[in-house]
Amino acid sequence: DFTTTGASNDFQQVANIAKRMIKQWGMSDEVGRVVLDTPQQGGPFMGRAMGQARTRWGSKIMGKTDAEVERLVNNSYVKAKRILENNRPLLDHLAKTLVEQEVVSAEEFQMMLVEFNAKVADFDIIGDDRKREELPFKSLPATV
Repeated sequence: DFTTTGASNDFQQVANIAKRMIKQWGMSDEVGRVVLDTPQQGGPFMGRAMGQARTRWGSKIMGKTDAEVERLVNNSYVKAKRILENNRPLLDHLAKTLVEQEVVSAEEFQMMLVEFNAKVADFDIIGDDRKREELPFKSLPATV
């Protein structure tokens, strides 16, 4: 795993989407079908948040929420990495083609999928475990 700072925005987006899935859209069996956070619509200096009471949830449910976000992000990372590793020849060919011609049409990409016998991942529920041991940087200390 050679993670660069160029991917930092991607990581931020993944974390933001996972938080919204759990906190705003109620997409968690563990936390439940509840809305814990409402979408932000402008900052407090725009007058929208002033005078609105913020919902206060207990630390137990917020701890569950954080664990669910971590589980969702970690398992998604592991699954995406596995898909890329299982299709490495296709990935290398696609990268080479993009360097040469900058664009690949949908038809060309579909042909590559067939040519390289792309291995797809089953659409299933992401695991219950947080899979910390399968993440990069697992050798870093737990506390900073």
